[in-house]
Parts: sequence; structure tokens; C-alpha cells
Amino acid sequence: MSKHKNPYPGENNTGHFWDDDSDIRELNNRPPRWYMWALYMGTISIIIYAFYYPSIPWFGNHNTGSANWTQISEMKESVQQLEDYRQTRFADQEKAIQEKSLEEIVLDEDLRDYAVKTAKVLFGDNCAACHGAGGQGNVGFPVLADDDWLYGGTLAQINATVTYGKKGNMPAKGMLGNLNDQEIETLADYVMDLSQGKGKDNVAGKALYTKGMCMACHGPNGKPPAPTAANLTDGIWRFRADDQRASVVRTIKHGVNKAGDPNTQDADMPAFGKSGVINAAQLKKLVVYVHQLGGGAKVIPPTPPEFLPVATNGSSFDAVLSAAEANYKKALSAKMAWRDTGAMIKEAKKLHKAGKGDAAIALAKKANTQAVNALAQAAVADFAGPRF
Repeated sequence: MSKHKNPYPGENNTGHFWDDDSDIRELNNRPPRWYMWALYMGTISIIIYAFYYPSIPWFGNHNTGSANWTQISEMKESVQQLEDYRQTRFADQEKAIQEKSLEEIVLDEDLRDYAVKTAKVLFGDNCAACHGAGGQGNVGFPVLADDDWLYGGTLAQINATVTYGKKGNMPAKGMLGNLNDQEIETLADYVMDLSQGKGKDNVAGKALYTKGMCMACHGPNGKPPAPTAANLTDGIWRFRADDQRASVVRTIKHGVNKAGDPNTQDADMPAFGKSGVINAAQLKKLVVYVHQLGGGAKVIPPTPPEFLPVATNGSSFDAVLSAAEANYKKALSAKMAWRDTGAMIKEAKKLHKAGKGDAAIALAKKANTQAVNALAQAAVADFAGPRF
């Protein structure tokens, strides 16, 4: 700024000059009128806004405003609108899920796809924390994305597991608690060998397996006779760990869910069907989702009436031949008849007419067996099953 006197004393400038010739100077004029009106209106709008919408802290809580509006209430209204839309849009599917059995849902392709898609969020909210977002499992929790099932992979078994939950149980140091630390180490080696198909080479471990009464649950060769205990021969571990042998030692030594032992393995799944967290329809969706996710046991559709074979009413030639002809006719209608079945029926009639009763009955039975097998093939030619 120049230091000489203001050459324009009556100009209403600030006296600030930004060049030596005093050509660039700062004036002190009032703002434009439109600008001032905008400022006034803005100030008034702020006051109105502050009283209409929640804004000012008011005795420990914000002022709700005369509109009584909040973002939470708007969010709830939006969610309710979405729920109302879904109930209207998918009313038929939801009704079918409620009314149909699990088997019927899986066998209906459209309904199965709907159940799987809508259950993905349910699985994420209720199951993913333990079993992983894709069913890949976490440390201490089983994998659901494989076809290895601790408690069975049928729809009924999965439904029982999800509905009533499961609480694992295994005694510490063998069923009789009679294994010492060295024996536990040897037994752990045997279990590891079983998982690699080398169990028969470990004679000492096999003896301890018997001594510990492990076969009572896991079967004489590590394969349980029923889906109630872990299969020790498949290399799939219920309690996965970086040091798998150490985990096996811990399981044998401290058991599973053994009260009072801080080193015991924990295996507890909540009973979602009894928890009230999900309703009956959502439970069905979850069961179908897990069944499809893990390659559950195939669901065989019920045999349609047109594929049901006619039973033989007695052992006489006439009874057997009548059943064979009826079943052959059904197989022809299903376009699944075997070529020589009709020829065998004709030949059986000739043998019977020639007085060769036993040979005629035997051939009629063979023809009937072929016709029944053809119907069985027709019945399962296009059934739905788990998708992998």
C-alpha cells in the first residue's frame, strides 16, 4: 500500500492503494440490495427451519420441532413401505413356503430359487458369524459348503439341527477316562493316520482306540454308523487348526463341552427354531439354503401315479401275466418301455398254451420285472436335486 496521502478523499475508499499510481484501490461501498435481502431472508429461514425441524439441543435432548420429523422415523417408514411391497409382490411365494414341505420346496425349481435368494440375508444375519459368509466355516466352527455332514445332510436332519440346535459331547481321556498323557499322544497319531488312510499300520494306536472306547461313537474303523459323531477317516476336521495334531490331542485330553475344563473344545449351536429370532417360514428358507449350499442328500420326488407299477395279485400265470401287461402298457405310455418286454409277454403266452407252465410263469415274471424297471427309470428321468 502506498504511503502518500489519499488522492481521492471524497471517493469513499478505505485508503488502501495497491500500486504506485494509486489506480488500484479498495472502495467501501454497501453491498448490493439483492445481496442484503438474500441475507435477511436466509436469516429468517434459519429461524423457521430451527423451529420446524429438530435442531437445537433442548434440556438434554434435541428439539423435535413442530414437524416432529426425524431421520429415524423416515427410515422406518421407508422400510415399512419396502416390507409392504414385498408382501404384495411375493405373497404367493411366501404362502407356498409356509404351506409346502421342505421336499416340495426343493423339488419346485422356482420356489427353491426364491427360498435360496431370500435366505441369503437370513444366513448372513444369523449364521455367517460362525460359519462364514459363504459357509466356508471359521476356526472352531464346521464348514457348511461341503458334503460332509456331522448330523446328517437330509432335509429332515438339517431341519432338526437348525430347529433344535446341537450341543456336542465327548468325554475327556476316553470314554472311561483311563488314558494317560502318553497314550493320548499315541492315540492322536492313530487318529491322524486314520484321516490319511494309514490307520491299519498303527497297531498300538488301534489298541488304544479300543481301550478308550472311541468306537462306541466313531465306529470300529473311524466311520460312525450313524450321523452323530465325526468321521475320522475323511480328513475333514470339526476343530480345524494350523497344528491339527495338537488340536486332536486337546480334543482327546479335554473332551468336548466338558464342564469345568477351560481347555475343552466348545461345540454348541443355538436352537433357532425355538429362539424366536426367525419365524417358521424363514426357518424353512434357511434349511433349504444350507441344504443347497452344502450339497445335501438328493431329494427324490414322489413317484407320479402314472409311473407306479401294478402289483402282482398272486403267483399264478394269469396274475403274473396280467401285471406284466399292465406295467408294459404304462411303460409304453411313458415312452420308456424295453423293446423285448412285449416279445417276452407273447412268448410266455405261447409257452403257457403249450403246457409249459413253469417256464411260462418264469418268463412272465421276467417281463414284468423289465416293465417295472422301465417305470422306475421313467419316474426319475427328470427329478430336481441339490445344485452344486
